[in-house]
Amino acid sequence: MSEADGMEDAVDGAMRTGLMVASRIGEQLARMREQEQRTIAAAEEQRARELQERFDAQRAAARAQLAPVGREDWWDKATPEMIERVHETATAWRAYDPEAARAAEKISEQVQSRYGIDVNNTGADEASVSAAVARALQARLEAESEWAKASAARTDEIVAGAAIAGANRQDRVDRSEPAWDAAERRQQLAESLEDKGDRESVNSRLLADKHQGTPATAAVAQKSLLAKTSKMAKPGDNRRILQRGGLER
Repeated sequence: MSEADGMEDAVDGAMRTGLMVASRIGEQLARMREQEQRTIAAAEEQRARELQERFDAQRAAARAQLAPVGREDWWDKATPEMIERVHETATAWRAYDPEAARAAEKISEQVQSRYGIDVNNTGADEASVSAAVARALQARLEAESEWAKASAARTDEIVAGAAIAGANRQDRVDRSEPAWDAAERRQQLAESLEDKGDRESVNSRLLADKHQGTPATAAVAQKSLLAKTSKMAKPGDNRRILQRGGLER
């Protein structure tokens, strides 16, 4: 046997295995289509409509992939991998779409006439077919898992963006109300307390109000500073300390 003959046998064997793998995977996908149809039939109206739309979109994609198999020029250039892909798709959809059924017949005819292989009985080694099917299914599961992760990440980004936007809207100052810790609001409070009690009580109220509106880290620093200042100040200096803290006009 010549080297060329050995190469042809290897290619022929690979194609037989590839076509059988495509048949097996296509049959599994066909069972998935069947389950989808049962789910649609059992679903409530809104959910059924959504599932049917998804099914129709998948069928349209399959039709687009199978469209070239009716052209001779496509077969003249088709690689074994290209033929295996359309065979898998046609097998998956032939029971649910007449165009896929016609494509399946065309593929069978072309493979038989061009390569002498019966797509329904390729004669491939069963062990090789089983191993190849397992690898293909594993690769498909990994691809779907990566897609799901990417989709979840995009969803998280959208949710986080919406939360940030909502927080920003909350933080914006209204047309009539100043922000909680704004100097304008404290000024309004000070004016409202004018003539409503002794000066010491008013200053105490304003000091408490300022602490409530201060971020935690700033409040700790401010508390430390006030403690040191209180130790150094004389009893009569309280009024000046409060003035420096911006609590009186």
